Amino acid sequence: MSTEKNRIYVGKGKKTDNYDLVNISLSRSKLENHWYEYEGEHYIKLTVGALRQTDQYGKTHSVWINDYKPNGQNEQQVSNSKPVEANVSEGDLPF
Repeated sequence: MSTEKNRIYVGKGKKTDNYDLVNISLSRSKLENHWYEYEGEHYIKLTVGALRQTDQYGKTHSVWINDYKPNGQNEQQVSNSKPVEANVSEGDLPF
């Protein structure tokens, strides 16, 4: 896994009051080059971690690309194809 210094941060989140949930927002442009294909499906691995202190916007969590690859893992980056299209346009997002 990448060290904290080399992490690619792609979003932030906020823990909801009275629930054990974290709502996150992700940057599509930062995710596009990190998809990989496995058995015909496209995936992206992310890690969500709590911030040491709540930031100035009330965010309590950070999201980054999980680039850990165990020895012998058979993953192939999808670099020459279009990124997977989402079914939701940016205008439809509630944040």
